[in-house]
Amino acid sequence: LLAVKKLEKRVASQQKDDEFIELVENIDRIQHVNVVRLMGYCAEHGQKLLIYEYCSNGSLQDALHSDDEFKKLLSWNTRIRMALGAARAL
Repeated sequence: LLAVKKLEKRVASQQKDDEFIELVENIDRIQHVNVVRLMGYCAEHGQKLLIYEYCSNGSLQDALHSDDEFKKLLSWNTRIRMALGAARAL
């Protein structure tokens, strides 16, 4: 399964194609167990899409900021380890 992120038209129209390709190449270099892998991209007809490996557990945003049970399972120690792991990947 894949997840597709569609960039806002306002952002996509302001960004040159070569800048977008450079961004895609930089994202593609990030290889870490805590970072969802970029599978591909599309830049046609004035739209820009990023295609990622699908993550069935939801987004990091959801895990950190939602009010459900998943958020309650994340202790501060776990959150710090996640932040350090993501920082190392970047």
